[in-house]
Amino acid sequence: MIYIEGYGLISSLAKSAKKSVKNLREIPIEPVEISGGKYYKISDTKALEYYEIIEEVINQAIDNSQLTQEELRDTALFIGTSSAKLPLNEYHAKESGTLLKDLDMSEVCTIIANKIGMESYQVMVSTACTSSSNALIQAKEMIESGLIQKAMVVGVELYNELTIKGFDSFMLLSKNSIRPFDKDRDGLVLGEALSAVVLGKKRTEFELVGGVIKVDTTSVTSPHSNNLKEVMYQAIESANISVDDIVLIKAHATASNQNDIAEAQAINILFKDKIPPVLTLKPYIGHTMGACGTNELVLLLESLNQNFIPKSINFDTMDESNGLSPNLEELDAKEGYYLLNYFGFGGNNSSLLIKYEV
Repeated sequence: MIYIEGYGLISSLAKSAKKSVKNLREIPIEPVEISGGKYYKISDTKALEYYEIIEEVINQAIDNSQLTQEELRDTALFIGTSSAKLPLNEYHAKESGTLLKDLDMSEVCTIIANKIGMESYQVMVSTACTSSSNALIQAKEMIESGLIQKAMVVGVELYNELTIKGFDSFMLLSKNSIRPFDKDRDGLVLGEALSAVVLGKKRTEFELVGGVIKVDTTSVTSPHSNNLKEVMYQAIESANISVDDIVLIKAHATASNQNDIAEAQAINILFKDKIPPVLTLKPYIGHTMGACGTNELVLLLESLNQNFIPKSINFDTMDESNGLSPNLEELDAKEGYYLLNYFGFGGNNSSLLIKYEV
């Protein structure tokens, strides 16, 4: 059995998991105007602090999990990101007036591992929006196989213009707010955040009981509901439970038209008339791309630790084309199985299954 032994989070809500969830509950942060659009920005961060802020969130997870220095040396490092060190590259390109040349993204792992004192296996995972969720699944499987003892899984997504301009070129960015599943949604709002999750065999209240990665080859950009249904079903099946055991679905819910419809249809097909509460977290921190796997996981875990499940916000009117309404009321924390969805570009789709037991 693989447990979540600790975690850390730095987001636009706050610079710790505890404060992020406190603000999520009390004063949700609005996106700021940046690069001609809306964006969820971490306060007081600079491009040159790239490695320092990653080190900071890892240290939060180390403290939270009470990892010893000896354990840390043998802990494998997984970094999930879709932009890697683009913030640094863009900064240096602007300063020098030359084109980007330093594209060795793999050195991020080496630099971070040396800073923290980690000497075990290191890997960077970059599969669009599923980067850090896929990293969690890979880390889980490697621990189960005996290849590693513990894993530090880090999701990193920091502000860079290339990501924003790329989504803008696809006409996927909202001019107003991110409104998942709402009839009047008009696109997503990006954000920056980073988080770290420690996986191991020391029992805690959070067990990573299942996870499945499934590639949809039908389209690079548009998910198919049957594939999304299948990845959720296989994740549930991997934990030897049934759909009736799921107490909450954390939806991917990007507020883009095709993604929301496909995910809603998949949930309706799989759960039929017994759909559990559906939670959308991106309206709180934005779509944090390759880091959303660990970011949204940590937001949910810390909320449960604070004895509640957040309400979904920015939803007013059901879209009849998808027939799904997220949960709009705060709920008490409940023991059971939580399904978390992450669906991305390139047909990379994954679902995680967490068991919460006090």
